[in-house]
Amino acid sequence: MSRSRRFWSEWLAVFLFCAALCAWFQFQTPFLPEEDGYYHIKFAWLLRHHGLFLKGFPWAFFSLWREGFSDGSPVFHLLLIPFTFGDLAFGAKLATVLLSAFMFSSFFVILTLNRVRLRFYWFWLLLLGGGYFWWRMLVPRPQVLSTTLLLWSLHFLLNDRRKAFAALSFLYPLSYVAAFLPQAFAAVRWACLRVVERRSEHRIVLAGLGAYALAMLLHPYFPKNLEFSYVQDFYVMFLALTRKVDLHLAGEFLPLDTRQAVGAHAPLLAHLLGLAFIFLHRRAPLSERTRVLFPISLITILLACGSKRFIEYAVPVTTLFCAFLATDLLEGYGEKEFLRDQGTSGKYFFLGWLMAMGAATAVEVSIIRRDFRRIQPPRFRELARTLDARVAPGELVYTCDWDEPPELLFYNEQHRYPVMMDPTFMFYWDPTIWRRWSDVANARLPADETRRTLMETFGARFGLCGSKFAALRRMLGDDQRFRIMDENKNGFVFEVIREPVKKR
Repeated sequence: MSRSRRFWSEWLAVFLFCAALCAWFQFQTPFLPEEDGYYHIKFAWLLRHHGLFLKGFPWAFFSLWREGFSDGSPVFHLLLIPFTFGDLAFGAKLATVLLSAFMFSSFFVILTLNRVRLRFYWFWLLLLGGGYFWWRMLVPRPQVLSTTLLLWSLHFLLNDRRKAFAALSFLYPLSYVAAFLPQAFAAVRWACLRVVERRSEHRIVLAGLGAYALAMLLHPYFPKNLEFSYVQDFYVMFLALTRKVDLHLAGEFLPLDTRQAVGAHAPLLAHLLGLAFIFLHRRAPLSERTRVLFPISLITILLACGSKRFIEYAVPVTTLFCAFLATDLLEGYGEKEFLRDQGTSGKYFFLGWLMAMGAATAVEVSIIRRDFRRIQPPRFRELARTLDARVAPGELVYTCDWDEPPELLFYNEQHRYPVMMDPTFMFYWDPTIWRRWSDVANARLPADETRRTLMETFGARFGLCGSKFAALRRMLGDDQRFRIMDENKNGFVFEVIREPVKKR
């Protein structure tokens, strides 16, 4: 078999293995792992029915999205369109399986292209990236595509492939909002080589920046994409880290609990410590790619310490660094040399190490499978049907939280909602509106003012709120000017009763 044919055969085999593994986890239940997935697959459906590029997003009526909407992941949503011709939830899960398998197999291909020793072993280590890493890779959201693009960008950057790096730098802003990361890492590479080796590798930096700028200018939503990127990349993180205003953002903006972080990533941490120990006793020369990847992996780890949403970058980048470092440190010294020097104790060490890795694999598979088996049906499926049957199309349905509309949009695209996916887009658009929205949801206003705000400020005669808004439920239930149309353990649907016109 030729080298080229063997390369593609190995890639296909790894891809199919990853697809089977991802599908086994993903299809433990027929439901989507997060509310965001319902939005993304429905958005792709909307593109198929309303045109590939929306001029606005009226489904998030009281936010930046209404008139200043920009799709942060147009390539991702275009890739989802072929999966919108049947059951949308099944299509979202199938698309995620294929994209995730492509990400994992890309990591293996990158190991192969960089001639990393024991590449199957390092691929195995990536698969032990932790339950939260797997969760992030298996939710129908664009970060799985972003992780793939970042890995390939790093490969081209470390190998000084300017044209390929520029091509991905152009594609990245059309695929995900974190498209600045390859440019930041290119700057890190330039700084490392400038300081350590006194040489300037600025051409690839300029090529990447130029391609990135061109993509932002040619973005189908230009110039709205500039403001949208600022809000999603920097403004959201600023509010999340400073906690200047409590917007009740998603838990992914918080750091991992220390004990959970250590436990979930114990195999990777063990390899980092082991390689550090070897480096102290075996001062082998390190390649340029390893020296450059070290600060980059540190940056991804620090980002993950600040916000666990960066786990999807920290795990594969740090695993890649371990693979490069081990290849450098063990140059000319393999398993045979180790067993020759260590004798029987070396054999026991190898056996114990493989048993530990096997045990870690069993534990991780159990945890991931448990997490995906616990996925519940959409919380507001039944209540959405009530709205569909009893609320006229075009009405704005008030929602108490930002994570309720994605499910409602999935079932009822004929209605409008206050905000979608992230409350920051409402707060940035109009802080006063956000405060009124929050005050109503949390029952901080008396019934008279609540009714007036719903009718006059939001123009909403109907609303849906989750069960955690029990205070509002009690207030509405005690006032005859409101009517509870339907409710279950997950939430309630209410109507604001119009006051009859008084006859003179």
